[in-house]
Amino acid sequence: MDEKELKALLEGIAAKNGEAIKAAVKTEMQAATEGLMKSTELAAKFEAMGLKEGVIKTLLDAVEKQGEEMRKIFNGNTPKGKSVDEMVVEKSDAIRAISTGGPPVKLTVNKTLVTRSLLGGSTLGMRLPDVGQLGYPNTVMSSLFRHAQVSPGSNGVIRYFDQLSATRNAAWVAEGAQKPESAAAWIERTLLIQKVADSIPVTKEAWSDIPFIQSEIRRLLEVNLALKIDDSLYDGDGIAPNIKGVFTSAPEFVTTPYIDKVDNANLFDLIATVSADIQAGMGSKYKPNTVLINPVNILGLLVAKTPQGNYLLPPFGSSDNVLGMRIVASGQVTANTMVVGDFNYGTIYDLEDFTIEMGWINDQFIKNCFTILAEQRLALLIRTGDEGAFRKVSNITTALADLETP
Repeated sequence: MDEKELKALLEGIAAKNGEAIKAAVKTEMQAATEGLMKSTELAAKFEAMGLKEGVIKTLLDAVEKQGEEMRKIFNGNTPKGKSVDEMVVEKSDAIRAISTGGPPVKLTVNKTLVTRSLLGGSTLGMRLPDVGQLGYPNTVMSSLFRHAQVSPGSNGVIRYFDQLSATRNAAWVAEGAQKPESAAAWIERTLLIQKVADSIPVTKEAWSDIPFIQSEIRRLLEVNLALKIDDSLYDGDGIAPNIKGVFTSAPEFVTTPYIDKVDNANLFDLIATVSADIQAGMGSKYKPNTVLINPVNILGLLVAKTPQGNYLLPPFGSSDNVLGMRIVASGQVTANTMVVGDFNYGTIYDLEDFTIEMGWINDQFIKNCFTILAEQRLALLIRTGDEGAFRKVSNITTALADLETP
């Protein structure tokens, strides 16, 4: 019985027994095709509805012999495909004929598509070996200075002489006249090597059971020390155990000789002026080669334009160089400040490289814990006599206002 025949049969039932009986018959037949009711139960329900014996028999035959087709008609679904065993039985004659030269037999079996959703609770996937790092400032200070290794047996002290005073009396003299006399005095100074350190406690289980923990802890400590060193090389106050940074050592740029000297003064004008101030009296010794500045201040100049939309960047400068001086942007530099100088006159003395040690503190041993300690010993030396190789500008805005012509 196809869909057309079933529809005609149901319409006949409706004509004789009413739409309600038709709907009830359709519902009971659908339940029977889904296996929810036996044929005897279905026949009893049809009798109770007042259907004639011939009609009941037709409906039962349709359900029993054409259940899959009925299910398709009622549900609108593609019938479930036959199993391989059912297909072999159905095509047995054709399969046997193959041995005597018969044509090939095609068996079409509906398959269940296996999808990822069938694998519940799985954590399978490609695991990346690295660990994402939180952001932190760039470290540039160490690379700006010269480095020297402290010799063994130094007692952790750098000793050096500075010229304290110099009287230069060279002059042209007449024949037989008394010759001029100069004088000089020196002073011995000392610089203590300081230690920067950090530590972190960790359990034995974490250290042993989680492969990336070891490398991550070492990286954490290395970065922590590097950030602290970078910060102190810039503006460490020099009060033990802190090292003294270049911003602390550098004299303040005095704008007095340059007040009202520059039209439309900008940052590059200020840098050029500070460089000239360093070389004004010591040009033969110092040649500024580096400008340390906050990235925000550089950005303000790079995007500055004239009313016509032309950039103000001067022809003698770029974003990383002005008058032969490197422009080094660092987040360690406080915004609206900068340092200009000849960084050849600063030397980092390293007593030891970055070192890692492990040990127990208090009752860590019985708790299966230990502490990892990282440390480094160094100092920055800018001789007192060479502090003039640097200048700091504590307020760029004020300095530019001083340079600007009325």
